[in-house]
Amino acid sequence: MISKSFIKSSFIYSVVGSLPLATSIVLLPFYGNENLLSTHAFGLLAVYIVFTELVRLLYNYSVGAFMGTNIIRFSDSRDKQQKLIGTSILFMLIYGGGMAIFTSLVGEWIFGLIFPDSDMLFYPYGLLAVFTGLFRGIFKTYSNFMIFKERPRPFFWGNILTFSLTVAASVTGLYMFPQSLDGPMYGRFISSVAGFVWAIVYFIGASRLRFDRKILKDLVSYSTPVFIYSLLFWAISSIDRYIILDVLTASKVGIFDFAIKMTMLVEFLQTGLASAINPKVYKLWKKGGNVPESNTEINRYFNVFTLINQISIPVFYIALLVGVPILISNEELYASFALLPILFAGMTAKVWYFYLSAPIYYFKKTVLLPVIFGIVAAFQIGLTYIFLIHFDLEGAAWANFATKIFQVFVLLLFVSRFFKVKVNPVKMIVYPLVYMLMLLSIHFWGGDYNPIFENALLFAMLVFLTVLVFRKEIPSMKSLLFKKNQPEKPTD
Repeated sequence: MISKSFIKSSFIYSVVGSLPLATSIVLLPFYGNENLLSTHAFGLLAVYIVFTELVRLLYNYSVGAFMGTNIIRFSDSRDKQQKLIGTSILFMLIYGGGMAIFTSLVGEWIFGLIFPDSDMLFYPYGLLAVFTGLFRGIFKTYSNFMIFKERPRPFFWGNILTFSLTVAASVTGLYMFPQSLDGPMYGRFISSVAGFVWAIVYFIGASRLRFDRKILKDLVSYSTPVFIYSLLFWAISSIDRYIILDVLTASKVGIFDFAIKMTMLVEFLQTGLASAINPKVYKLWKKGGNVPESNTEINRYFNVFTLINQISIPVFYIALLVGVPILISNEELYASFALLPILFAGMTAKVWYFYLSAPIYYFKKTVLLPVIFGIVAAFQIGLTYIFLIHFDLEGAAWANFATKIFQVFVLLLFVSRFFKVKVNPVKMIVYPLVYMLMLLSIHFWGGDYNPIFENALLFAMLVFLTVLVFRKEIPSMKSLLFKKNQPEKPTD
């Protein structure tokens, strides 16, 4: 049964868990103020931000995934939990710190090699990105750990702290140093230091830094394929900014990144929902004897994900069409509106991605991740280069869409070898596919009409379809929100 506590924790993990990335959304009115930041500078900032994320992944070594999975397995032993936390954090501090020092020494040479003809500088902004990524990695591990420990309160306050500091310091810096990247870059660095201190105090207290050699061996064995996968996933989600900078211009990077940041409103919701759902699903597999198959109870969580995801996209889309012209003064960024139908269409497929990824993590099949996402990354990089050359900036959006669909098929090919996939095809396949086609119809045939009217019409059609498909779930969800201990009828 999906409890009221799940609904409440899902809200906290979805909304508050989005805050570290949501700073980009909150700061868009300032980044999009032509008096504070040019389109060219906005594009450079986008590249520095995705570089920071790459550093975080490199230095984190996917320790968070290892801790989250094993804290459930060690739930009956405080001694094992302390050793798990202590070993993991010691590894991150030693490995991550060493990598940060090494990068600081060779970073200028690397930047000169990768960005020979651009305004990308390692000193000071690249160096700031290095240490911001290191500190953010520790805090991100803490946030994920709080989710698996089901402790929403410290999760809430830790993320509120880093979010508030990032926004306050970045905005102050933008007004003090307009047309400069000092504000955004130092703002992120300051908040990352605070998040690091917050996380490390907890980890030391919870573990006493106890070390276990066997856990370290398991950590490296488990995390290495996940680490490689994380780098490949970064390539799939972010390397297009580098390719656009290479093929086109920094201003085009800014326009595309602005479109991506607008779709992040939905991505934050998706990631938060998945973070709340996965621990519940893992417990159901454990309770069911670790049988590698789906079932009605597990599918109900992903059905809820599908429903919320599909309804949220048109709501956010309409809000963007209304709000962006009011909040953003840099009209060069409005060119990103033409990319939104394609990007949002790709996001309707994320429920399939999360559904197929969960068994890989729980059943320790992470060795498949580098293979799966190596194939997808190669597809995405090649397609992005080809499409940019032939279709200019719109080509990056089509490559983004095609990659999301392609990775679902590759995931299904590998996951179905060890996991029995059983879903309701109407709820999990037809329903999101119909809305995907609706969005693409706007791009191809909606140019002569008011986009707000078009999306409002599609939203009305989607609501009708939702009621038709989820007519059994909707009364149950209502009882979950407003009644206590209301029994639910299982649906698949």
